[in-house]
Amino acid sequence: MIFYGDHIATEPTDNCGSDQWRAELSMGRKFAELVNKYGGDCTVIHLPELGIKGNTHFMFSDLNNLEIADLLTKWLHEKGLDD
Repeated sequence: MIFYGDHIATEPTDNCGSDQWRAELSMGRKFAELVNKYGGDCTVIHLPELGIKGNTHFMFSDLNNLEIADLLTKWLHEKGLDD
């Protein structure tokens, strides 16, 4: 499971930080696709796509960290990894 937070550019930009995260998200999705193609089980979560906003790249330190932990707990349970 790979989490991404807010403020990631959707198009190339001159803002080097935003553009880096845009590329990172794209690479994360390609990585997950490749892992899954060969029998792995990787999920990319871009929090704003779930309606969860206000997160940095330190999302487990953000104010909504329990909401993020709940997503991880649910995913682990669905995969049978919470025993």
